[in-house]
Amino acid sequence: KDSHEFILLAEAGEDTIMLCEGCGYAANTERAVFRKFPNHDEELAELEEVHTPGARTIEEVTGFLSLPEAKTIKAVFYSSGGEILVVVIRGDLGVNEVKLGRVTGRSDLRLATPEEVMGAGLVSGSASPVGLKGCRVIADDSIGLGSNFVAGANKNDYHLLNVNFPRDFGVDLMADIALAREGYECLKCQGREMVERRGIEVGHVFKLGTQYGEALNALFSTEEGRQVPVTMGCYGIGLGRLLAAAIEQHHDERGIIFPTAIAPYQVHLAALNSNRCEVAAAAEDLEASLESEGVEVLHDDRSESAGVKLTDADLIGLPVRVVVSPRNIKQGVVEIKARDQQHSITVPDAEAVERVKAMLVEKGV
Repeated sequence: KDSHEFILLAEAGEDTIMLCEGCGYAANTERAVFRKFPNHDEELAELEEVHTPGARTIEEVTGFLSLPEAKTIKAVFYSSGGEILVVVIRGDLGVNEVKLGRVTGRSDLRLATPEEVMGAGLVSGSASPVGLKGCRVIADDSIGLGSNFVAGANKNDYHLLNVNFPRDFGVDLMADIALAREGYECLKCQGREMVERRGIEVGHVFKLGTQYGEALNALFSTEEGRQVPVTMGCYGIGLGRLLAAAIEQHHDERGIIFPTAIAPYQVHLAALNSNRCEVAAAAEDLEASLESEGVEVLHDDRSESAGVKLTDADLIGLPVRVVVSPRNIKQGVVEIKARDQQHSITVPDAEAVERVKAMLVEKGV
């Protein structure tokens, strides 16, 4: 039950994260909590039934009665194991089905079909827990943060004014089952709105406790000589996800821009016209000189055109690209370019290794 996810923010991520940039609170939407504002009137008014012709949704009801959504209670019907659950929540909030499944212990929750709703005697569009019998009622704690709500009257085209919990209805279970959204206030620092971000889960830590130690009879002796089960944890890093996440964060229209710390090689050495002896010899000498200084080199000596090699260098995205060509050899220079820079520089052959090393130091190697 206790776990910590490590999320790398990326627009292509499969997880949605709620983040407070004030205090640093961050949570997956499956678990995120937020501040629910109280909405109390000074006195509890008497129940009153009103005719609401054609008003079935929260928007239609609040429009008809000229009330804010936070003054309503809505009912959502779920099916689980052949049972209909009536889930009630303040009208301005949405149901978080993961939270709902967790608090009810139901793994097969789904929205009930219209036929199932009718079969249970429920009135879609005008349902509420007031006077309801025969169905289990699950409530979000937001219904206790307000008073004199509008709720369905359990008959078509009618609603009730001044519905109050627990005066007018009871529930079988109350918990936080509300879905956090961008713009909701952080529960911890209060006053700062949370923002929604996409992210990729690259690691996860689980506290397993003693359940597996007990199951496997994995015991150890304490100082007092008692045999107790070992406490275990699970620590996972998704290497494939980590690579994908790094690329999502570091790329441009030409390809990958590898962070130097995780690049498979530090230098991409492109030998242009490598079939020429002087080019091959110069590239091999430079490769050996770099590697003797501890620099990892990917040497592209394929029989491909300059365009193909340089395009592939951008696509692969190693931190530094070094080009050896007939023209450079003739001029006694080497062309060097950082992958995250637009322009290359030329340096004398004798200075090439030191300039490459200096460029890598600037990038944190």
